[in-house]
Amino acid sequence: MTFKILKFAAFVLAVSLPLTAQEKAPAKTELRFLAFSAEVQQKEAFAHDPAAPDVTAPVKVEIKNYLNHQFSTLALLSRKIVFTTKAERASIGHPEEVIGEISLPNGVNSAILLFLPGKAGSAGSNKIMVVNDSKKAFPAGSFHITNLSPLEVRLMLEQKQFNFKPGQTLLIEDPPVREGEMSGMRTFAFKNNAWVPVSTGLWPHPGDARGLMVLFQNPSTGNIQLRSFDDVPPRAPQAPAVTAAAN
Repeated sequence: MTFKILKFAAFVLAVSLPLTAQEKAPAKTELRFLAFSAEVQQKEAFAHDPAAPDVTAPVKVEIKNYLNHQFSTLALLSRKIVFTTKAERASIGHPEEVIGEISLPNGVNSAILLFLPGKAGSAGSNKIMVVNDSKKAFPAGSFHITNLSPLEVRLMLEQKQFNFKPGQTLLIEDPPVREGEMSGMRTFAFKNNAWVPVSTGLWPHPGDARGLMVLFQNPSTGNIQLRSFDDVPPRAPQAPAVTAAAN
């Protein structure tokens, strides 16, 4: 009886210890890395887990301007990742060598990380947008659209309307189509208390593919534009053609 009591007490003590006093198994996360524009691309970047032991080697990655089926697997002790231009652990503490950092949302273990330009002339200020890349959160046949502009934007696909507030993301599943599996697309921006036409075009139905898109304000012209990214096989064979924005 005494032995059983001692064994149970040891178990209670073990599970009640803080995580720092227990061995924590790294969580495997599959990530793809996407550059919003050429200035953010990195042929060689290093993903560091700040919670890992100092002797832990970083994962070398490439921040591309396109998507494919290739991903990097990171074993993380925390949800935070710091991206730097150097493999040395000390680069985490050197702002001029930091590309950006992100804390992954709980439960997201497959993601696309979209690297966005930071403030001009400042190092390590790139923002990183997390797109849940799981089949449940981002299924085939859908458009994943985020409004990064400061204006509310309205998207019309055929006669179906979708409104995007600044910072809002919408997943459009099985978009409406006309003959030829095409969607007539129109976008508008709410400016000066009126809906101003932005762009028009035809989008093919994604079929078994997926469309990743971002609405943004062109810093040079102030126009609202939409940028799409290819999601190539085996995840998606094509991306929709998009017309550029007008005022």
